[in-house]
Amino acid sequence: MSGLRERLGRLRGPAAAQPIAQPTPRASDEWAQLGAHVETSPAGSFVMRRRVYGADSVHGYYRLQDLADFAENLSCFHDRAGAVQLEELLFFDTETTGLGVGTGNVPFMVGIGFYTEESFTVEQLFIRNPAEEHAMLIYLQELIMRFTHIVSYNGRTFDWPILKNRYVLNRLKMADSRLLHLDLLYPSRSLWRNSLPSCRLSKVEESRLGFERVDDVPGSMAPVLYFQYLAEKNPAILEGVFVHNEHDIVTLAALAIHFGKLLHGEAAAHTLEIEPEEKFRTGLWLEKMGRTSLAEAYLDGLFEQLTNGEINVSQAEFESILLLMAAFYKKKCRYLRAVELWKRWIAVKPATIALQLDPYLELAMYYEHKEKNLHQAIFYAEEAWAKLWRRRALHRNDRKQTEIEEALEKRIRRLKQKMQRVRQLTVN
Repeated sequence: MSGLRERLGRLRGPAAAQPIAQPTPRASDEWAQLGAHVETSPAGSFVMRRRVYGADSVHGYYRLQDLADFAENLSCFHDRAGAVQLEELLFFDTETTGLGVGTGNVPFMVGIGFYTEESFTVEQLFIRNPAEEHAMLIYLQELIMRFTHIVSYNGRTFDWPILKNRYVLNRLKMADSRLLHLDLLYPSRSLWRNSLPSCRLSKVEESRLGFERVDDVPGSMAPVLYFQYLAEKNPAILEGVFVHNEHDIVTLAALAIHFGKLLHGEAAAHTLEIEPEEKFRTGLWLEKMGRTSLAEAYLDGLFEQLTNGEINVSQAEFESILLLMAAFYKKKCRYLRAVELWKRWIAVKPATIALQLDPYLELAMYYEHKEKNLHQAIFYAEEAWAKLWRRRALHRNDRKQTEIEEALEKRIRRLKQKMQRVRQLTVN
């Protein structure tokens, strides 16, 4: 048995042994030009770039230290979490060699940010070759123990799983069982998926945080530049990658302030005149996060604007938000408001032959089942039929059109029969 064990050990080779600390590379000024230095420890070495933002530092619209006033509002991201403490938030982003989450994708740069007293510190950990990964991971492992929350942008499904894979491959254990993840991509999509061309972090920071990057190296170029560095060994090649990653980390802090303010009920001056679509999505998100009173304030304000005609948007946008709000109030069983919005939609909708029958059908169902007003129910059902009939010449052989016609005819017949029975009972 011992002979078999020895042969298996030889087959495993040196990879099965504990990692050996790499020799400390010779210090030089080549990294100083990027504001970085070579960090050494018993585990090995890697490149560290540290940037410290003071108490008065501003990123776009937001003063970074303002998160101290709103961090506790981020607690509602997790039901089981206690109050979020500013010093326990770790902002996190990576630059990787690829786009997948498999073992072949290596995070060659890990950017982290954290608050300490009156400052916000960004540290960027960079490996000059794969042999330095072990030392970088050990440094990060020791640092993570200080924090309770990870703040990222799509990190929950991309950056963090990749990093955990690297710990497994390096035979290290990541003590992350108590860490909670605040992935700001999801609230960003909740608010802006229909308002912005995309929810990429650079687009969000430019349009909602007031920060515009100049000569930014896109994240998609980071792997190319890293491989170029590996070939040429010139740190200057990576300057744009370091700056891009630094901006990502600081933007995460500013975005956390933005959401913290929304959850607190405080909106910055630049967000007061937001578009109806965004106001509606913000109200839905606040309700989802348990801020019911704040959600009602947003949605009730939007309702007043819609019914008073105080919204300056295109006709199509106005009609769309009317239907969205009506569907919301119907779901909440606030039928009177839903009815008012459906009627408002019918009033402002131009006399076109577009096939949009939902408001008519909703009103027909409401008056039949809630108000027991069969006259009104028949009126709106016949209005829908008349609208549909005007389209008949354009869709004579349309199967969907035929099915809708048959359903409407059936509804109208049923309503009239129901009204006839009511009349007979009244006479008797």
